[in-house]
Amino acid sequence: MRFAIKKVITFFGAAILALGIAHAQSLAFKSIELLNKDKNWVLASKISLELNPTLEQFVKKGLTLYFVADFQLSKSRWYWFDEKIVEHSRVMKITYHALTNQYRVTLDGLSVVAPSLKDALTVVGTIEDWPVIEQAQVVDGQVYQAALRIRLDTNQFAKPLQVNALNSKSLNMQSDWRRFEFVPKKVAP
Repeated sequence: MRFAIKKVITFFGAAILALGIAHAQSLAFKSIELLNKDKNWVLASKISLELNPTLEQFVKKGLTLYFVADFQLSKSRWYWFDEKIVEHSRVMKITYHALTNQYRVTLDGLSVVAPSLKDALTVVGTIEDWPVIEQAQVVDGQVYQAALRIRLDTNQFAKPLQVNALNSKSLNMQSDWRRFEFVPKKVAP
């Protein structure tokens, strides 16, 4: 009898673990580029976002998810630490409205309505025309190191969830820094 119960518990434990791995959240960069536009360098990026079932349930129960995109530009120095030229952050939030059964994505005071969570995550993962570097901040031909990451800001959760987020992988969602070289070139007028 004990052996049969142990087998059943082991089976369900393995099944739950497999489901957790199969439904784990993911953040993957599809593309990143800096474009010269109106005397600024603007960032354009596509990021694939997927939530795990725990975070999906939190959104459906009314919890607002805050995603933060962080951008850095630095210049290497042989005699000291790298010099940080630019640091920017951009906050995007997803809320669910049960009455209309729609998701709302808010960025810089502007809102977009999405019919599904997948569409809302696509909106969050699409960064277009984000001015991150002024023309005067960089020198043509100089090599810079740019970096971008996106993360779920658990500091915006209610206090009890913040404590849980410290210990739970299912509530911590963050990409690694995606680093790339950036060499500005003058564009003819």
